[in-house]
Amino acid sequence: MVELLAIDNLSARFGRITALNGVSLHVNEGESVALIGPNGAGKSTLLSCIVGLVRPAGGAIRYAGKTVTSRLEDTVRSGIAFVPENRRVFGSLTVAENLEIGATIRKDRAEVHREIAQFLEMFPNLAERRDELAGRLSGGEQQMLVIARAVLSKPRFLMLDEPSLGLAPLIVNRVYEMLNDLRKTGLTILVIEQNSGRALGFADRTYVINGGRIRLQGPSAELADAPGFDDAYFGYGD
Repeated sequence: MVELLAIDNLSARFGRITALNGVSLHVNEGESVALIGPNGAGKSTLLSCIVGLVRPAGGAIRYAGKTVTSRLEDTVRSGIAFVPENRRVFGSLTVAENLEIGATIRKDRAEVHREIAQFLEMFPNLAERRDELAGRLSGGEQQMLVIARAVLSKPRFLMLDEPSLGLAPLIVNRVYEMLNDLRKTGLTILVIEQNSGRALGFADRTYVINGGRIRLQGPSAELADAPGFDDAYFGYGD
């Protein structure tokens, strides 16, 4: 397998607080990987380091064999798409305008319009509201919109931070149906979740992070029943 993302001994600090302490993980091309852990475990900090929003205190991040810079625009142009926590739509723009923004770096406009039409067909609620302001959508509709917007950048690698957070179970089902459809296309995915059941059911492999360290890792199908899983997920409050 081709290693697409490689993180080696990564550390990050905020003042005197160590958010990440010697974290190492990898994601292979075409693979779906989950990073799970409780609130405050270091999950979002790790993603922020990858996309250049946080400068690591130590360690290395390599994507497609090259060291990742701290510039967010370079990260996007390298083929990484990032769906942040809390569904950050452009609320004063319409649904259609939000989708167009996702494809800003692309020049194949005819193909972009075809893909936008496909997404709107996939999500009739968005199609019905394509000319409405995105800020008026429900939480579930906004989540679908930000994922579609990210995919329209034609990424090689998609990262999502807590895609099920605050959503009703039926909407979470829709979100993960969409992610499963995307993984079937060969898209490489890294998903960050507190919802361990959803993550384990989706990903090929899973890492458990707690207290800024990786506590457990392995094939998702085996990890939930692995000895020490509960301790790894719940047992490090420091």
